[in-house]
Amino acid sequence: MNISSYKKGIWAEYLCILYLFLKGYKILAHRYKTKLGEIDIIAQKNEMVIFIEVKARADIKTAADAISSKSMKRIENTAKIWLAQTKYNIVNCRFDVFLVTSLLKKPIWYKNAWQMA
Repeated sequence: MNISSYKKGIWAEYLCILYLFLKGYKILAHRYKTKLGEIDIIAQKNEMVIFIEVKARADIKTAADAISSKSMKRIENTAKIWLAQTKYNIVNCRFDVFLVTSLLKKPIWYKNAWQMA
């Protein structure tokens, strides 16, 4: 079965949402969009809010290389909008990355993949 890159990306996001849910995270938003950009998943555990980028590619290197400094900045700016609009009492936040190479394998999770500038 050949699925489009777009559909594979959506399935990868749902795979990561399920994984996070099973690890005890609360999903606050999925595909949060603003005029500045999109955040694939926003999750929370305890007092930590996590902004998550999901990349689905054929291999880990290609997936990791798909996250540019420009895309990180766009995600940061979108996170700032979400934080300004939220009613949650936010103590800490971080930026994580999930790399997905197969919808049948556990995603690779990089916690605190980068710091907000």
